[in-house]
Amino acid sequence: MFKPLNLLLFFLLTACHVGHDYQQPLFISDQDVLKELTLTPSEKNITTDWYKMFKDKDLNTLLSHLNHSNLTIKQAIERLKQSRLQFAIQSKQSFPMIDAKGGYTYQKAHTQSSYATDINTFKIGFDSVWEVDIWGKGQYLSEQYFELMKNSKYNLLHLRAIITAEIASNYINLRKAQEQLKIAKHNLSLQNDILNSISDKHAAGITDDLALNQAQFSVEQTKSTIPPLELDVENNKNSLAVLLGVTPNRLPINLDKPSKNITASTFKYTVKDLYKLPLNILRTRPDILAAEAEIRAQNAAVNKAITELYPDVDLSASFGYVSVSGKSLISPQKQLYGYAPTLSLPIWHWKQLQNNIDLQKHIREEYLLNYNNVLLTALVELKNAIYAVEKAYNTNIHQHNSFYKMKKIMALTNEKYIHGLVNFTDVAAAEQNLLEAQLSLADSNAQILQSIIAFYKATGGGYNLK
Repeated sequence: MFKPLNLLLFFLLTACHVGHDYQQPLFISDQDVLKELTLTPSEKNITTDWYKMFKDKDLNTLLSHLNHSNLTIKQAIERLKQSRLQFAIQSKQSFPMIDAKGGYTYQKAHTQSSYATDINTFKIGFDSVWEVDIWGKGQYLSEQYFELMKNSKYNLLHLRAIITAEIASNYINLRKAQEQLKIAKHNLSLQNDILNSISDKHAAGITDDLALNQAQFSVEQTKSTIPPLELDVENNKNSLAVLLGVTPNRLPINLDKPSKNITASTFKYTVKDLYKLPLNILRTRPDILAAEAEIRAQNAAVNKAITELYPDVDLSASFGYVSVSGKSLISPQKQLYGYAPTLSLPIWHWKQLQNNIDLQKHIREEYLLNYNNVLLTALVELKNAIYAVEKAYNTNIHQHNSFYKMKKIMALTNEKYIHGLVNFTDVAAAEQNLLEAQLSLADSNAQILQSIIAFYKATGGGYNLK
């Protein structure tokens, strides 16, 4: 009677997990990162609120609404919830499945039989089915879904890092457009005053048509720069609204009148800090961890496919009561139970199972190549970002010098014009060059901020996990 149970016990005692342990890929080592980026290794981690260094209240307010309003992040949160439920479901697959059952059957007696009677049958009990996890199939399945759950988590963190940077970048673009618009309108006002003065002189016959037309040209030229800047302002406000998951009229703050425009001056930043990073700064980026979780999940899928080559042991059992009377259903005399161990081994579809193993291995190799590509891209992205910040500051120095020189040229040209040493064409040209220098300086100030944002995005945005 107990021989099947002894056989089952033998399989349990001799059970062993098949498959291969996961090996972390070493495509780019920490030493490679140290050499490529010339880092000064630091244990100090980047925080997720790195943007607060800009000390811009409006930007801080916008980003405080990120996690509970951005629609893309909300979708990622839902995917994470789904993956958690899938893991919870799959992790119980290797447990015994027990169902409670009850039933009633009525059988009408044959009308031509004198001794037959109607039959009532009442049943109640439990059925159980259990696939014994000898080779680790259930464990590998749970491992696969656990890693897929982690993949969803890391993807969510990566999205937060990306969208934080996108909001900051759009905000800087908005402030740059507003600063350039302010500069253009201020210059237009000055040029209109000059045009009025030239018009009066022209009417009095003091100046010629050339000066009048040159003044009118300068005004029209400056006017032509305003509509594109106004469009940039509107587009960037709309982009921020999309990133925050609201309509433009429902942005949490009024972006039209900044108390202080961050692009109006050069942001002070210690460039040497760019190189003070942990050596594992790339390997702990959430997108790279997500790519590695895919490899781990697929490694478990390979191992699960290998277990399909080995015998399956199933154990089914039932226990209950059967009676022709519902009143006397539960009693020792009406008790019924049984069990049925089953051993199965694949034969005719053996090649199919082997092909499936090869398929899962090739998928794992694809994920490994993807991981290497993501890691390499991240390294280059961070290297470019560091270089971009340095060069943005170098450019900004020259833009400042250019602006100050142009202001001096403008003052000298005006002085010579007053004394009749140059004609108005020189003044108009100087005005236009000064406007271009002012606009370029505002753009350079913004480019520094954009490069710093790109740097923090490239590091992982502070969402790095060990």
